[in-house]
Amino acid sequence: MESMTEVFVNPFTDFGFKRIFGQDDTKGLLISFLNALFEGECVICDLEYRDKEQIAQTQHERCVIYDIYCTLQDGRQLIVEMQNKKQVNFDDRALYYASRSIDAQGQKGDRWRFGFYPVIGVYFMNFCEEGLGYAYRADFGVTNLKSFFSHEELEHRPVQSQIIPFANKLRMVFLQLPMFDKTEEECQTSIEKWVYLMKNMNKLDHLPWTDEDPVYAELAKVSNVAALSPEDRIIYEENLRIYRDNLATNQAAFEAGVKEGHEAGVKEGMKRMVTNMSQKGFTDEAIADATGLSIDEVRELNE
Repeated sequence: MESMTEVFVNPFTDFGFKRIFGQDDTKGLLISFLNALFEGECVICDLEYRDKEQIAQTQHERCVIYDIYCTLQDGRQLIVEMQNKKQVNFDDRALYYASRSIDAQGQKGDRWRFGFYPVIGVYFMNFCEEGLGYAYRADFGVTNLKSFFSHEELEHRPVQSQIIPFANKLRMVFLQLPMFDKTEEECQTSIEKWVYLMKNMNKLDHLPWTDEDPVYAELAKVSNVAALSPEDRIIYEENLRIYRDNLATNQAAFEAGVKEGHEAGVKEGMKRMVTNMSQKGFTDEAIADATGLSIDEVRELNE
């Protein structure tokens, strides 16, 4: 088992994620984070875990998902679902699990009138996902038709109508931590400080802002590796080993994909050049001399 050098747990391990956000006695940390995330929109004053841990339907898709009932300062309630694990088709899976949180609120019988609490999915990502853009935070809600149809298609719809958002009952917040590039000194807002810590805490020898806010002092205490019990330390080291192995595997797959894409790009570029030269009247022999390709390769690219 490899030795561990981190002062604070890695929040992208299952153990670290649970340690920070999945315990009843530290739910103040989760309330602080969510209030920072939704600052200016609502204030969460209390929460409870509906299911401490939901597991995907197949063993090879095992993942930790928290469903949390939140009570707002004005008495309203909503459900926040939190997840931190990269999977194939991540965005589709996120939508699927968030939709299950809506479906789970269904009640049997004729008395139910399909009222349900809003559901917000919050996703910590130590990776970037195509389609989410280049900002570290991407918020999505129930979309309108403009997202599905071009302007021309909308103009030729049989029935014209005003296009407005449909509902405010489903929202997804993606936090792409690799896109967050602010330094400690540049972090001003609470959410910037939280995201900075989630991205860097396993690399830090001390957490900043602990003298300014007791929440960060509590985070430092809860996440300190030296404070783990011997049993928890064994579990964490195994979690860390799995996390690092997966990271190495994903990196190797990424590099292989880049190489394959580069080779395909070079071939496509060469094909365009050969085609252009041929259309301008160059012979196969002249193209071969100019490009360094064999005559057979020129003819193959020119087919």
